[in-house]
Amino acid sequence: MVLFITGCQEDLMPSNDPIESTLVSREGEVIDDLSFTFSDGTSGSISERLSTHDAVVLYFTMWCPICDAHMSHIRNQIQPQYNNVDFIFVDYVSGSIAETMNVQRSSGYTDFDVIADINNELETYFNGTMATTIIIDKNFIVKLNSLFKTGNEIKDKLDTL
Repeated sequence: MVLFITGCQEDLMPSNDPIESTLVSREGEVIDDLSFTFSDGTSGSISERLSTHDAVVLYFTMWCPICDAHMSHIRNQIQPQYNNVDFIFVDYVSGSIAETMNVQRSSGYTDFDVIADINNELETYFNGTMATTIIIDKNFIVKLNSLFKTGNEIKDKLDTL
């Protein structure tokens, strides 16, 4: 008999994660205009995205089943309520633009922009890990910098914009 157990590299229950209290948060800070590369190889920046939206939401994904559940919730339950908000997934684990595109396609998220954080710049800047969710408003103020829990924390912050 063979028993094979697999899972994410990080805590599968982020809402109960004792590490969260030790994470450095940028919530309330005015941030720099960050640049990034998407899975299709195009470039972008926070200022470009905010020029057409009231806020940007970044969700850090490992493409694991937990992240997929969170991203599906964002896609189906949150994004439709906030047409003026730009939702972007951040792949901080794949290591290349091509691999980010590949996993984005195979996971069924071609309808979302995905940042290929191949040099871990966003991961480092926001101390982002699995399920880290960042909300940045028009003034470059970080309104939320925490782990995804139920999605209500995202809605609560977006409702104040």
